[in-house]
Amino acid sequence: MTKIIGIMASTNSGIIGKGNVLPWDYKEELEHFRKITDSQVMVMGRKTFESAPSNLFKQTPIVFSKNKAICSTKPCILVESIDQFLEHIRNIQCHKVFMIGGSEIAELFLKNNLISEFILTKIHKNYEGDASMDLSIFNKWQQILLTQTKNYTIYKLTNP
Repeated sequence: MTKIIGIMASTNSGIIGKGNVLPWDYKEELEHFRKITDSQVMVMGRKTFESAPSNLFKQTPIVFSKNKAICSTKPCILVESIDQFLEHIRNIQCHKVFMIGGSEIAELFLKNNLISEFILTKIHKNYEGDASMDLSIFNKWQQILLTQTKNYTIYKLTNP
């Protein structure tokens, strides 16, 4: 069975983006993300895919969208539903998939109990944004501190 792991960064109020980009720039945090997801299968929504640099993907990413033209600019595997996604990962027989966002895809995966582990970076400073995530979904999850800096704290959350 494939393990689906969420990985995202958020302010304490749940802001995860502004104008399809991160409103903060912490190089060490981005390096942490790259180290964990390097050469792994990633799944995301269309906006996250469009805003991500091409060099982020060592494997062809899986993108939730109904817009078939999206894969014409950068290679991707298009899925339109959870069922299509699950069928695809069964066919490629991968051990781990990282769900990297955005908020709609994260909520879809969390509400369908597809994520058993979530690596969440909490950004200490408040930033304005137009994309957010309801962090209360993690209230009952077990939290393990991975890294703490003056700018952010990284947690590994597990669903009990």
